[in-house]
Amino acid sequence: MKNLGKRLLILGLLAAVIAIASDFWQAAAPKVNPPLTAGEWKLFAPADCGRPTKSEIQTWHDVSGSRRVCRADYVGPSAVRLTIFEMPQRDGATAFGAFQSWLSSGPGKVGFLKGRYFGVVDSQQADPAALDRFTTAIEKTFPGESGGRWYRQ
Repeated sequence: MKNLGKRLLILGLLAAVIAIASDFWQAAAPKVNPPLTAGEWKLFAPADCGRPTKSEIQTWHDVSGSRRVCRADYVGPSAVRLTIFEMPQRDGATAFGAFQSWLSSGPGKVGFLKGRYFGVVDSQQADPAALDRFTTAIEKTFPGESGGRWYRQ
């Protein structure tokens, strides 16, 4: 029985080390900032990056576990705001989960998913074709696979 107890203890410690190491590995991944340009649009001011605000968590459920969120305003054919969430890709906190639970709060918004990133493009001035062009240009700058999953209203 003593050997079984030792083996279970070693197995438990090994599992804890693996879990901690995987979190450190993800945290060590380089952070991606919103690009300076996206197609015809240019970044208006430096992006505001940090933790999601309470209102963002209330608006976009499932982003409370995000590692980082960046908000960036762009000028071009129309003013556009980008909000991009970097998700850790663990159970209960994935970009896909955030994308699935996102509900557009009105016209002029496009949600997209790219790898571990969930983004929302918002412009009350842009027509749907301009929103598509901007979102396509932004999406190309983030790493990961795009499922071409778009939700717009």
